[in-house]
Amino acid sequence: MDFGINEEQRMIQDAARRLMKQEIQPVLAKYPAGSTLPVEEIKYLLKKLIPMGYLGSTIPEANGGAGLDWVTWGLLMEVIEPEMFGVAFNSAGMAQGVALRGNEYHKKTFLPGLLSADRIGCAGITEPNVGSATFSIQTRAVEDGDYYIINGSKMWISNAAFADVCTVLANADPGRGRDGICMFIVDKAVSPWEARKIEVLSEGRIPEVGEMIFEDCRVPKENLLVPPGHGLKAQLSGFSAARCFVGMYGLIPAQLAYEAAVKYARERTQWGKPIGQFQLIQNMIAEMYALIETSRLLIFRALWMLDQDMRCIKESSLAKFYATEAAIKVTSMAIEVHGAYGLSKEYPVADLYKKGRMGTIPDGTNEIQRLIIGREILGMSAFV
Repeated sequence: MDFGINEEQRMIQDAARRLMKQEIQPVLAKYPAGSTLPVEEIKYLLKKLIPMGYLGSTIPEANGGAGLDWVTWGLLMEVIEPEMFGVAFNSAGMAQGVALRGNEYHKKTFLPGLLSADRIGCAGITEPNVGSATFSIQTRAVEDGDYYIINGSKMWISNAAFADVCTVLANADPGRGRDGICMFIVDKAVSPWEARKIEVLSEGRIPEVGEMIFEDCRVPKENLLVPPGHGLKAQLSGFSAARCFVGMYGLIPAQLAYEAAVKYARERTQWGKPIGQFQLIQNMIAEMYALIETSRLLIFRALWMLDQDMRCIKESSLAKFYATEAAIKVTSMAIEVHGAYGLSKEYPVADLYKKGRMGTIPDGTNEIQRLIIGREILGMSAFV
């Protein structure tokens, strides 16, 4: 593996940094902490990201996408404004699924709106009683003439509070168990569902997660994206990429907290000298640096493997659990470097800790990631 990035990739990432500073941050700054951006403002910000390839991502140019490789898209996501990470990644992720698995009708009907940010997408997988055990989903889809009737609810869904369209995992034949699982595209304008925002630990100005309730939701048959017998496999096949980016979700607050700690250690004085001269402070800074660099290498190794079409189940699980746990450690140490000021809202590190704490749960808890890695190493499964 070549650990360097080429000049074009470096220029793309630098341009993305400038975009965040010049176009995205000023809009977010208009809304005080604790407020919620209107949906139209969220779409306005998403549209600003389009020229850089954030929404087009790895989708082929023939389908209207940006045609990026995984590493380049990762470099873009690494420098995105943190509050934009979830909405951009999950809407782009739905578009990726449609481009990969959809027929011409699906692509022509749903990709233009998602790629133009006229519509925001999400993926309905997790349920109130079903987390990592995806095969146990309780949402049901029953054939009814030219429609499927979907009943069930999805929980902790990114973008749920304001999404226009979503993919939904449901079981159309419970008697077949996991072989009855299929996947639908559900257009809220045609097949309405109820949604509510869920308050979480790190609540920014763009709601992170919500609940989706499908009650006798009539979905046209042509919106069946993946038929029964293939839905679970289709969903699981996307986890290797998703887990890399959940790791990235942890890396971002860790990097920002580290930078804040370094700045504070240089500027804060005690007993006539910067606290950065004290051994314990330097020890924490070095530990934070090591955790961040290791996280970054693990994430980009897995993304590089995706670009090489290499199997990377073990590597993506490692990137996810290591980077998200490193985020907790790094942001916590950043608070320690700041002392009492680290708990104050006058400094960013307390909020970064909340953001960093969020990553261990999504896309398979870190306990599940360890079992996946163990299975890949030993060749035997500990899953019941």
